[in-house]
This record gives sequence, structure tokens and C-alpha cells, in this order.
Amino acid sequence: MIVGQVIELKANNKFFTYCRKAFGVRRFAYNWAVAKFKKDYAAHIAAMDRYNKELAEYKKSPLQSTVAPVKPKLPTWQDYKKEFNAIRLEEYPFTYEVTKYASQQAFANFGKAVSNYFENVKKRKKAKVKQNSKKRKAFFPKFKKKSYQQGKFYIGGDQVKIVTGQACSKKLENHSTKQYMNIPNFGYVQLKEKLRFNGHINGVTISQRADRIYASFSIEITDEEYLRTHKAAVQNNTAAGIDLGLKSALMLSDGISIDSPKPLKAKLRKLARLQRQLNRKQHPRAKGDKTKLSRNYIKHSRKVSKLYLSIANIREDYSQKITSILANHYEYLCMEDLNVKGMMANHKLSRAISDVGFYNIKKNLTYKMEFKHRKLQEVDRFYASSKSCSKCGALKKDLTLRDRVYECPECGLTIDRDLNAAINLRQKIKIE
Repeated sequence: MIVGQVIELKANNKFFTYCRKAFGVRRFAYNWAVAKFKKDYAAHIAAMDRYNKELAEYKKSPLQSTVAPVKPKLPTWQDYKKEFNAIRLEEYPFTYEVTKYASQQAFANFGKAVSNYFENVKKRKKAKVKQNSKKRKAFFPKFKKKSYQQGKFYIGGDQVKIVTGQACSKKLENHSTKQYMNIPNFGYVQLKEKLRFNGHINGVTISQRADRIYASFSIEITDEEYLRTHKAAVQNNTAAGIDLGLKSALMLSDGISIDSPKPLKAKLRKLARLQRQLNRKQHPRAKGDKTKLSRNYIKHSRKVSKLYLSIANIREDYSQKITSILANHYEYLCMEDLNVKGMMANHKLSRAISDVGFYNIKKNLTYKMEFKHRKLQEVDRFYASSKSCSKCGALKKDLTLRDRVYECPECGLTIDRDLNAAINLRQKIKIE
């Protein structure tokens, strides 16, 4: 079983500088691969045209001794990695100032981007989408741009070393029991909290968000370790339907209504003010504008990033706590398979939908129910859970979003529309 834990690092200016260098090396290696791939892909397309012509001529040729044309191959990300490593010492010696994974992992990420591109191209052909259509975009690998507020790089598990204060410094001997992580080509950095899990560390991703540095650990643990570090289920043989909404973020079929903190709505005025102030600073205002970013723009953009980080943290904290409670108290849960991307197309509701975080709630609930060996069932998105009567099953086709109370035309049932939908979802649960 693989679990993750994100821990903030106690970073000083020297470590910030190291991280900025590592972010830059990762970005440089990725962009180097993209530039090479663009040239090679254009040459590959021309070579494939020649190959197809030669193959057609070969098939028509009556001479059996004719040599068959060789199909051209596109270089893989491993080939680009070998080529980069061959010239790295002479042309790019600055890449050795940070961990080797900063540049090496960038090629693996590039390989995923290329494979995703070709998979999307195949899907477009199967769906018979027109070339200029915006549906099912292929997403050709793009160059990464520099950012002052975010970035990340990877460190492999073979270079990760976690020790206590006594082991990493004579100054801290017999004075500190806090944990420290060894960063390659830098030294030890303090973790602001201890690792919860005992297991094998597969790797660590160091990332910057606003003015903070985080370490995201990927740890392989046993089932016994998971049971030791997580709360046991409170109730068994319980089931509930969950209706996601905007008035109440979650409505359960047993009548429990859970509201969302809606952090973006609460801090929207402050965010708008900071962005207006940021817009007045010197910066490029159009594509191709060569105006340099002013220092005031960079400093003020940190304030905007810190506010966005606060909003994201509140939303994530709410999502994690609510889904943990649900997974511990209900053995069976049922919810709709919502088309969140399609719902976001409604510009009148998109901000409110993103503020609640439907996708995050579903994602967290899915893996937590799976880890606890419990069942999360999904109902088809076209099932009319709100329009169907939970008592007699009659369908009320003229129900609109404004109607917050459901009144059944057949049996006369009067009930909150969200509760009615949750009860319908509860009735869809198949208990095994």
C-alpha cells in the first residue's frame, strides 16, 4: 500500500536559493527535450511521407529482390536523456549544483507528456473529430515558463535520508529530537512535523507554493502500519446517499446537511483588491511586450499567491475532514457521477461550484473508502434523482433549480429537494 504525506520544511534563504536553482534545472531540461522533440517530430513526419511512398512502390514492384523500406522511428525520452547526459558536463555544468534527479526526472515527465499527446491524437481519430475542433484537444508538449511563486523537483528514494537532530549535527546533539531530511548537494533541512508512517520511502517531491516549501513523501507501508496510523471505522452495516449541491455542499439521506466554508467567496473582495494593486505594477501587458517585471510586481505577486494558498488550504482541510468522517461512519455510500467539467461551463454557477470543490470531495472519498475496504457506488449522471419522488417514484419534469422544496404531484409528498435526491440515491445502493 502506498500512502503520501506532505510536510512543510523550515527553509532559510540558502535553501530557497537551492530550490530555485533546482526548479530552473528541471525546467531547463524539460524545455531542452521539448525543443529537440519539435525538430525531430517535424523531420519524422517528412520521413514517414517518404516511407509511405516507398512502401507503396515496393508493393507494386514485381521484383522480389527489392529491399523493403525501413520504417523511421521517433526518438524516445530515454534517447533524449542519454544525449543530454553526454553533453551535460561540458555545456551545462550548472546542472551539477543540485540533485541529479532535478534534470533526470524531467525527461520521464516529458515522456508522459508525449505519450499523452499521442493517446489523445488516437482518441480524436476514433471520435472522428475535425482537425481545428476544440473538442478532445491533443495537447502537444509545451515549454514550461518561469514562475516566482511555484515550482517543484523530485528526489529519488535512494537519496532520501531522514534523521533526528542528534544524528545530523554536533550542535544539536542532546538538544533536538526533531526530524531532518538530507537534501543532495545541500545538507540537512528541518521538517516542521514528524513522519507519521514507518515504511520504505519511494521518493520525495519538493515544491514551492507562495512563500513556503513543502516535501511530499511517497511511502510504501504494510496494512498493519495503515491500521496503526489511521482511526478505525466507528460504525458498520450503515449506508447513506450523498447529494452534492451549492446550498448544502453535502446532503445525506439520513437528514444531515453539511455546509461548505466557501473560502473564495469569503476572501473575494480582498483578492480583487490585491489583484487591482498588482495590475498597476510594471509588467508585460500583452504577448510580445518586452517590458521587464518590476521588483514591486514580484513582491506584490507573493501577496496574491499567499491568499490563493490560504483559500486552497481551507478548502482542502474541509474536504479531508468531511470525507474521513463519512468513510469512518458509513460502510456503503452512493453518489451521482457528476459531470463537473460540464457544470463548470455554466458561467453563472462555475465560481460557486469550484468553491465547494465537488471533484476534490469525490476523489478523497473514493480512495478513503477503498483503503478501508468499503463500498462507494456511483449512479449514472442522467438519473433524475432530484425530479423523482422518493416515496412513490413519480417523475416531476417541470422541477427547476429555483424550486428548493419538492412537492410530488402524485402522492403529495413535500420534502427538501436535496434530501429527496439523497434518499433516492440511498435506495440505489446494492448491499453485498
